Amino acid sequence: MRVLSRFFLAAFFLTICSGCSPAARSNVGSALGGLAGGVAPPLKLMLFGGESHKTYLGCLSCDEYGTDSVVNKYGSYGSSYSDTSIWNHYSDFGSPYSDYGACNPYANDPPVIVDSAGKFYGRLTLNVYHPQFGSGKGYHDWLLNTVCEQ
Repeated sequence: MRVLSRFFLAAFFLTICSGCSPAARSNVGSALGGLAGGVAPPLKLMLFGGESHKTYLGCLSCDEYGTDSVVNKYGSYGSSYSDTSIWNHYSDFGSPYSDYGACNPYANDPPVIVDSAGKFYGRLTLNVYHPQFGSGKGYHDWLLNTVCEQ
């Protein structure tokens, strides 16, 4: 029964992704392979910021080659020149003075960390007193010593 349901799940995903790029199909295949082996696919943690957290700020858990990775210095979310980057100290999201800035140790509304299912993990911020700091603690030293360093 489990094998049959996995087959239908695989067929469903591949049908949806029939117009996808080869890389996207490969990602679907990898995820399905993990499901078949009982291994969960890696968790994608994403950042959102700004008013009502509507602005996508990139993938926090992706590697440096991911197009939406915050550590891809050639991408929109890892560039120190992009308006949607925590690396840009003049943008709302990387500023040490903006209320939305990850680098502001007094920010009231810094970027949120969520997964692809919408589960909230905390805030990416230098504000260690923020009531929703949560999993952001694990990124504090990296943020302080790498991203926010001027």
